[in-house]
Amino acid sequence: MSYRLKPFSLLVFIIIAISCLVDVNAQQAVIPGAIRVDATFENISINYSITGDDNLDSQLSIRYRAQGSSTYLNAAMTIRAHPNLIIDGSSLNMNFHAGSVMHLNPNITYDIELTLTDPDGGGSTQTIQATTKAIPMAATSSIKYVAPGNGGGAGTQSNPYLGLQAAASNASAGDHFIVASGTYDPFSITQSGTAGNPISFESETLHAAVIEGANTNVGIVTIGSFSINTAHVIIDGFTIQNGERGIDAQNTSFVTARNNMVLDVDYGYVNRRENGVESDQYITNNVFEGRSAYPGSGIPAERCIDIRGNNNVVSHNTIKDFADGVSTDGPPYYTSYSLDIHHNEIQNIVDDHIEIDGIISNARVYRNRCFNGRAGVSIAPIFGGPAYIFRNEIFNYENSAFKMNRGPSGIIIANNTIVSNDNAIESPNGWQNTFYRNNVAFSSRYCFEFFDVVAGSTDDWDYDGYHSTRSGTSGSPWFKWDDVRYANVPVLNSSDIIEANAIAVDFSDFENIALPSPYGAIYLPSDRDLYPTSASKAIDAGVILDNINDPYVTDNSTDLGALEYGELRPVYGAVFNMTTSNAHIVTDDDCIQIFPNPFTDKVIVDGSFTNFTIHVLDVTGAVVANYTGTTAPLVLDLSALGNGIYFVRIQSTIHNYLSLQQIIKGL
Repeated sequence: MSYRLKPFSLLVFIIIAISCLVDVNAQQAVIPGAIRVDATFENISINYSITGDDNLDSQLSIRYRAQGSSTYLNAAMTIRAHPNLIIDGSSLNMNFHAGSVMHLNPNITYDIELTLTDPDGGGSTQTIQATTKAIPMAATSSIKYVAPGNGGGAGTQSNPYLGLQAAASNASAGDHFIVASGTYDPFSITQSGTAGNPISFESETLHAAVIEGANTNVGIVTIGSFSINTAHVIIDGFTIQNGERGIDAQNTSFVTARNNMVLDVDYGYVNRRENGVESDQYITNNVFEGRSAYPGSGIPAERCIDIRGNNNVVSHNTIKDFADGVSTDGPPYYTSYSLDIHHNEIQNIVDDHIEIDGIISNARVYRNRCFNGRAGVSIAPIFGGPAYIFRNEIFNYENSAFKMNRGPSGIIIANNTIVSNDNAIESPNGWQNTFYRNNVAFSSRYCFEFFDVVAGSTDDWDYDGYHSTRSGTSGSPWFKWDDVRYANVPVLNSSDIIEANAIAVDFSDFENIALPSPYGAIYLPSDRDLYPTSASKAIDAGVILDNINDPYVTDNSTDLGALEYGELRPVYGAVFNMTTSNAHIVTDDDCIQIFPNPFTDKVIVDGSFTNFTIHVLDVTGAVVANYTGTTAPLVLDLSALGNGIYFVRIQSTIHNYLSLQQIIKGL
């Protein structure tokens, strides 16, 4: 039997069909939404919300330039997150593209071009402006003085406050406390500074002002309280020792802890209240020594740096003997869009060297050296991404260089060197949307062992170097992907699944990359050298990655692993160098050093920056000397100045503040 539609019915059918087609196209076309921008000192984060694009084929590209420049450069690759991702057992219910502009300079405004495209329609190209953060500096308009004691004093040089609590209780925005050598009781501060006038405490002689906790079970230095948000506070150059929490930062934002020795503590720097107001914490060039003996047992709670929120930077710290090194794992989740962890030396960690669990997008973990731990970098989970993990050295761990549990999504892993006496990487359950390039993995078992690859996940792995001490036969394979074994690199190359261009590397390709002994052995970084040899197969075997490779690759050809052949060795961890007779100020990225202090006649300014002006100010803020230079180092002859306290302010020629540091002449 056949049917013929009546004219009216046919018209209704056509209208319904067109309506359905319009609905489908509307669902497929991308619709631009809100753009969230966050910034640290050298990175800018973009999180671009969208609607539509149900077939997930839209793309976001980012270009950038410093204002005044005519040339745009490509930013780092972006990641797409969508509502149907199942992360940590639940739907993501977020729809965005995200990516970073990396390796910038502090306090510079950039033009950022965002191009959103979709074959199904929609999209947009727009240019926005964003400014990187300026390095926090002490104010010079209100200098006050502190000496050991238990209360009293007026804060003048002749009548200093007696004890740090007396100073903190009288603090106002813009106060800069110079703290004399000696031993001090713990103190707390709830007053806030401002962006231009922070409250700062600085040890007059590096580490000679000692804050003694006497085994307190609270904070040795407590910033903020259960009910008060405290912001714009600087703690600089102290020895902080013997207590449960070195710096207890409660309900805090814009806190800087730099140049300190934090010793014999359970927690080094901790956001204990976790009320969702934490942000903009800068923890740099400190030494932290904990109480958790490696390898330990179980998973203890103590963490060296335990932080929450956005725009936090953890850089150039030396961390030893904690349960976790640097951690973001804890409530509230779904709050972090911007985080930098870089140039840290992390050793002897009972659990994770670094864990960025719970971030949404634009976490950047790079140039860290991690020796001896249960796991390297934990990304369990990431709520959409990207999490950029690159140029890290990870040596001697128990289970995995990258802990990809709880269904994380949006992970970019590039140019890391990982070495384990077991599996190099393993995961029992499905991570999603990964990009893996230019890495080197050495192991005694699987180079990677993965049981469950999520259907629909985009996993792009290629151009990596692998070595296992297994035979590489079908009975002793190097790889397991989605619970399927692959005997060796050529077999993996021919799988048409991943790693078509991977290579096998050997121990002889690196200076000293020998496997560690079974888990529990302790190695110093000086025991191994993960640098490629001159004849290494790893040289030029990688691929260029826009923005991610920019500061490391100078010959337009990327090597495999964390270290480029011919590059200067990275400086990891804190640096306190007191071996010369002149004062030195060293600026490297965002890490500032002075040594020794006091000095007699000359100050040497050194570091990786060019085209700068330098002003020397007295305690009233008056400029008493100024210099210009085009390259570092530069010697400042201050022999004509009288003895006393001065400040050295370093600026770029476009007035980008790089540092403001106190120096002491002849005292």
